[in-house]
Amino acid sequence: MFGDISVEEFLRDYWQKKPLLIRNAFPNFQSPITQDELAGLACETDTARIVIEQGGAHPWEVRHGAFDDDDFSNLPATHWTLLVNDTDQHLPELKAVMEPFRFIPDWRIDDLMISFAVEGGSVGPHVDAYDVFLLQAQGQRRWQITTQPAHPDNFLPDLELRIMRDFQAEQEWIVEPGDLLYLPPNVPHYGVALNECMTYSIGFRAPSQADMLEKLLEDSLEDARLQQRFADPERIPQANPGELTTVDMDRLIDFVVDALPQDEQSLQLWLGKYLTIPKGNTQPIEAEPVSRSEFSRLVRHKKRFEKSLDTRILYFLSASNLHLFANGNHYLIDTQHLQFIEYLCQTSVLLHKDYAHFLTQEVSFDTLHELLSIGVFSVRK
Repeated sequence: MFGDISVEEFLRDYWQKKPLLIRNAFPNFQSPITQDELAGLACETDTARIVIEQGGAHPWEVRHGAFDDDDFSNLPATHWTLLVNDTDQHLPELKAVMEPFRFIPDWRIDDLMISFAVEGGSVGPHVDAYDVFLLQAQGQRRWQITTQPAHPDNFLPDLELRIMRDFQAEQEWIVEPGDLLYLPPNVPHYGVALNECMTYSIGFRAPSQADMLEKLLEDSLEDARLQQRFADPERIPQANPGELTTVDMDRLIDFVVDALPQDEQSLQLWLGKYLTIPKGNTQPIEAEPVSRSEFSRLVRHKKRFEKSLDTRILYFLSASNLHLFANGNHYLIDTQHLQFIEYLCQTSVLLHKDYAHFLTQEVSFDTLHELLSIGVFSVRK
């Protein structure tokens, strides 16, 4: 994928450090989805947007999906872009596009966004706070980048998009289908369609400390011990009622600090849950209950099991235990079953010839049965 550059060299020299353009990274690339099919998908999801630079209600107008046919028939001839996030959660063929990028762990990968643009279509010069691979799927696009800092006062006011007011290009490329541009976080870039074109954006998760702390505190509120109230049974008379004494200050600080997780394992288990909760814009998985006997029958008939497209699954090792997390659910498993769990995490479609020997062990059998029952896997038709 990186030409003469190995994955190890890419991670050492480019990842989160500097941009890299790889010509013909995906030779003879054919988009699994047409522009009409992308428009159809935009009519089914609220993760779609249309950005109209010229010819809309105002410059850089943003319209939000889900759309209908009339929304597309009334667009100007040029200078608009359709963007659809989370397309990998809709089609297995699109999920497969992300497979070559799994040298970065799954928990770090966010989504596949696909954009279709007519001539002149763009979302303006901007910065992203996360790493992104930009794969040209159809047509031609001109990319420009710069090292100039994106100061807060260098953005156009009163717009939904954060578009840089002043952008001085330092490097420029015209990309063709199969070309791949990697951009680290916070690199100002500007892409403009030279003709009808489609671009795949493989984006990566980069939660802020504020995001993680907010969710940690939110989840901690479910802990029954946090219902206790501040108490001071050893209080003594105070000379000035307006003073916050050192003793009271220390008591209050301890009271707040004690509310936070007090051991590393608690934080580890919280992280496993946090990183595998499905995205909020997806419909909850509705799995049909599968009895143990029915699951045995499926295995005997050598059925294939397919990982659901919106599944988030990971594991980590701690002492003699293996902690498996799938869509926010936690399973404690002995490390002797590590090879089976690795197989589950790595594989999109489970084939009988690969999984059968694992299922001779009851723990492995029960684990896959449970994951099938909650919709992490389903029977492939």
